[in-house]
Amino acid sequence: MDWLAFKHAFLSHLPVAIGLLLPLALVAAQRPGRGIRAWWTVARYLGWAGVVGLLAALATGYLQMRHLGLLPPHRLLPSLAPAAWGPLTWHLSLALLGFLMGVAALWAMTRPRKEYQSLGLLSLLLGLLWSVLLVMAGDSGHSLAHAKARLVPPPQAALPAVVAPVPVAVRPPTAPAASEASVLARALDYAALEPLHPDPVKSVAHGGRWVRSWVSAEAAGAYRVGAPLPTGAFVVLSSVEDRWGRPGPEVGPLYVLEMKASGPALSFYWARIPEVRRKDFDGEARAWWPSGHPRLESCLSCHANGMVDIARRSRWRPARNAG
Repeated sequence: MDWLAFKHAFLSHLPVAIGLLLPLALVAAQRPGRGIRAWWTVARYLGWAGVVGLLAALATGYLQMRHLGLLPPHRLLPSLAPAAWGPLTWHLSLALLGFLMGVAALWAMTRPRKEYQSLGLLSLLLGLLWSVLLVMAGDSGHSLAHAKARLVPPPQAALPAVVAPVPVAVRPPTAPAASEASVLARALDYAALEPLHPDPVKSVAHGGRWVRSWVSAEAAGAYRVGAPLPTGAFVVLSSVEDRWGRPGPEVGPLYVLEMKASGPALSFYWARIPEVRRKDFDGEARAWWPSGHPRLESCLSCHANGMVDIARRSRWRPARNAG
């Protein structure tokens, strides 16, 4: 499942390429007369490739949302409420609308035609609209993956003119501020980093979870040999909860380390905390601890200089079946 989820960015290039090439074939297939059937074949071939490619991109994108914890298990699709609208919902909406438009365009292109007829204006119109949707979906996905989208906080309700001061306990923030959105976006796109081991290892220091290490390219060599990480290095530990001594299906938190000139900056993000663990997070269903959060001070005992020594790294991998 992980392998399929990580292929979403690769497979999404095919529908975008179809969106760029299909208009040329459709325009060429509008000329009636002898020899036009070859352009029918080209347009129909691109149409089928676009529909099948978009279906594969939708399937792998859905798996990637599940894997990253961006979609709660009890929901089939992200919420379409205005308050929950964001770059991810926009990208998914464009892709789904593009698939429906692609089916309509393919139907128009495969209608029975005389040997001397063009594909028709209906095929041209639906095909052009489909191509626009494919390119827009690809652009929104590129922006989402490269952190060009910015988190916009929901509008706050107006406060009464006079409010009596009431002493309340201040709870640590659980949602990223605008200045921290780029760090969180890079962490969520950890599959774009370089994986350092193919199988998860069990880490007692990280809650007994099974983790995988993902490192930016310029820091991979230093990480492998245990050398100090260069300034600008970005490391993410993805994790899953343990189940009976093996990696389970429940997605765990992301542990983030960024090397700055002043030293390591640690962050912690858990998209959906299981109900049985929420008592340890003040009842919150989601946790975001940016660099400097009080709960991350204990982590600096091991990460004061960046990564821990090689001798202290986890090597406990799940046993493979003999058969």
